[in-house]
Amino acid sequence: MANRRQHTIPQFYLRPFLSPGWVYQHGASAPRATKNPVGVAVQRDYYGIDVAGRETLDSLNSYIEGKAAPSLKKLISNPKTITEYDWVVLSFLFANFAVRNPASIEEWRAAFLDAAKKVNAMKGKMCGRRREALVLIGDQSKLRPELYNEAPTVTHKELMEHASILKVKGGHRVAADDISGALKDIAECIQQMAFWILGTPNDLFFVTSDRPLTLQRRKTGSRVGAGWKNPDALGSIALCPSRFLLMFYGEQSGVFQTKASLAQVLGLNVEVIRFADKEVYSRSAYQEANDWMKSIGRWSTKR
Repeated sequence: MANRRQHTIPQFYLRPFLSPGWVYQHGASAPRATKNPVGVAVQRDYYGIDVAGRETLDSLNSYIEGKAAPSLKKLISNPKTITEYDWVVLSFLFANFAVRNPASIEEWRAAFLDAAKKVNAMKGKMCGRRREALVLIGDQSKLRPELYNEAPTVTHKELMEHASILKVKGGHRVAADDISGALKDIAECIQQMAFWILGTPNDLFFVTSDRPLTLQRRKTGSRVGAGWKNPDALGSIALCPSRFLLMFYGEQSGVFQTKASLAQVLGLNVEVIRFADKEVYSRSAYQEANDWMKSIGRWSTKR
């Protein structure tokens, strides 16, 4: 039986940030202090409950976490020891971060519903034009059948039925199932990328959020049009308070390390906060997160 209190972000990942640490929730008046992440990023039955013959996505999440946790530890402590096996399981871990995230799931659901709405409107226009054509021609047999030979793989009825399921309570689980199908494809993309790990100087630290892994375009810094297969894709995630990972396509794959500058640490933290959905997690008090939490005007809602 799966745990019904399901973490949307793995506890082992959050632990370095929140043992102890601070949770900044957007719109709150003050951050919440915490000594461990057990009650952070938790939703009851978010990925469903086990039924006979069918496991939940939470089970898949737990399986990937168990396989990848040791490899993530190696990536942080000594990247030179990373093996081909570690490389593969880490790619699945980061892909899992991308598809299990509630913000990503809701974005996919909204995008699907919007697309279904547009297809439905398009069908209405096509039906209207077909009726007009029938009136002008007067004989349906005169319509050219070759225009209708290539039927879509998904019918309009199936599309709208799926959209109706996504709309109702619990529809996020259907959306989560949908995008989890991309897990393998995303992992394969990540396996082709170069890893650039930046370490913090002195007593500086990185923060993370409820959208720990982000994908954007390297040239524009925008998530609009970003995709894992795009040559200018840039994935990023704070590995822990002292390490930050950038993933991108380069001339060669592998793991590279450098010490971050003060400006780089501040800039990367700003990016993390900019792409956060509802919460930011910080090892120590962080003014930028506090400003974001209170919706200070300088934080843009555009992502």
